[in-house]
Amino acid sequence: MQATQKTILQYAKQGQPYEVLSALLAARQFNTSITETDLSSEAGKKRQLKVNYYPPVCSDAGTGTESICDPGIVIEPKQVFFEISRTTASAVYQLNRDDVRNVDGSYTFSDHAKAAINAALPAVRRKLATEVANILVANVGILPDGNGSRMLPFLDKTNGNINPMGLWEIERTYRDSGFSNPFIVGGTDVFHWRKAVEVGGVNDQGQNVSRIGRSNAYYDNLVNDAFADTDTEHILAFDPQMLKFVSFNRNAGIFATELQNIDAIDAIYQRGGTDYIQGVMADPLTGLLWDLDVNYDKCNYRWTFQWKLEWDIFFMPPAVCNIPGVNGVFHYTTCAPVLFECPEGGTPLTGGTSDTYEWDTDGEVTFPLYINKLELAGQTSFPNETVADVDELKDLFNANVTGYVFGTDTTKITYTGYSGLTGEINDATDISFTAAP
Repeated sequence: MQATQKTILQYAKQGQPYEVLSALLAARQFNTSITETDLSSEAGKKRQLKVNYYPPVCSDAGTGTESICDPGIVIEPKQVFFEISRTTASAVYQLNRDDVRNVDGSYTFSDHAKAAINAALPAVRRKLATEVANILVANVGILPDGNGSRMLPFLDKTNGNINPMGLWEIERTYRDSGFSNPFIVGGTDVFHWRKAVEVGGVNDQGQNVSRIGRSNAYYDNLVNDAFADTDTEHILAFDPQMLKFVSFNRNAGIFATELQNIDAIDAIYQRGGTDYIQGVMADPLTGLLWDLDVNYDKCNYRWTFQWKLEWDIFFMPPAVCNIPGVNGVFHYTTCAPVLFECPEGGTPLTGGTSDTYEWDTDGEVTFPLYINKLELAGQTSFPNETVADVDELKDLFNANVTGYVFGTDTTKITYTGYSGLTGEINDATDISFTAAP
């Protein structure tokens, strides 16, 4: 007895949106420093972006007795370079022509291809979101008080009662440090916060909970996964002006084939498999455009396809005056989701302690050293200069890296800060600062 068939070709269109990715995509419209047009003047042609900017002056020794006729302290533009360097891609998947024979109904090859392509999307979407979460965690800055993170109250985990102090402290921190409009991405506390606000009313303290809502709050447990810590819940907050998610579609403009739509697969087959598709396709959950390559192998009667996206997150150099390491990406923690309340009291909050960090150039570099490319403190520059000794190398660091003041100690380059910097010279020589003994 033959089975009665029901074919659901859109079965795999649903899935997790991964809100860490949604937060970055939504934040793009609030970043006016870099716009999409800065990187897409010609479709399908990837270019490096050079940004000229004047860093803020963070100290002033003027007394009013100076003469305007005398030389002043030079204020000049600095440059930072950005280039899209990351690629996320699916495996190459395959749809066999003869497998379609097993499905009844008037479905076309294109119908089956769209179903197969959608079925491959959830895994590559998660791969992208996981990479995004890991990059955000890796680029967390120092809080303005010098701490790496701070625990905050958000709600009573046993009954869902909101404690607005957690959110207010995040907003206060951003205001006091010169940043604004923080986007918040976190684990279960963010999810429960949003649900509590949805059903909120006036609480016992006379506060209208429903008016506390935060539109820029996103729930994604990938943030907890990225910290690899099960003892507490984690929350990331960032100023959208201080970072930018950018993507590049290789199959755009003149680089897209004439056949771009998946519906063209039937035409490819009818024409004897002499064509292929190189176009773009939008993720129905995030709206993000991905490159999509489809090829028909007429000798083996099969279609192969692959999702691919070139992208990056650009972290801007310091735009407001703070201690070194404050970049507008902050880390907060909350109590782990347990069946009992966190104990009252706790360790009083204290400011972090700065330290001297050093990198010994002895044995690492040979002078004179020509430096074409410098990557340090999340900033990329192209000095194209030759330095004769460690003092000139220190001066080059100061001229190209914003937010730090470098000095020297014999063969070592030093600075005072709250964490160790890493980087590279000419994509070959590693830079690694460690706390001085």
